[in-house]
Amino acid sequence: MAKEELRSISRNLQELQKKLSLLIDSFQNNSKVVAFMKSPVGQYLDRHPFLAFTLLVFIVMSAVPVGFFLLIVMLTSLAALLGVIILEDH
Repeated sequence: MAKEELRSISRNLQELQKKLSLLIDSFQNNSKVVAFMKSPVGQYLDRHPFLAFTLLVFIVMSAVPVGFFLLIVMLTSLAALLGVIILEDH
């Protein structure tokens, strides 16, 4: 039983590896990515992977508060709209 589970896990990992490899290949073959990597900025980031990773993390982490802010704006607008509808009803 344990060998069958191990084979199943191994098969699943190989399948996942193939899917990830296809995803990376499709990303690297994207014309916009190729054009960016040929630019001076892309070449610089290619030579400095830690800086590229730091920039990526910074962009992702800065997007989270912006998303929360936009969510609060939408909820506040919805609450104001409901308030106006309720007040106009009376």
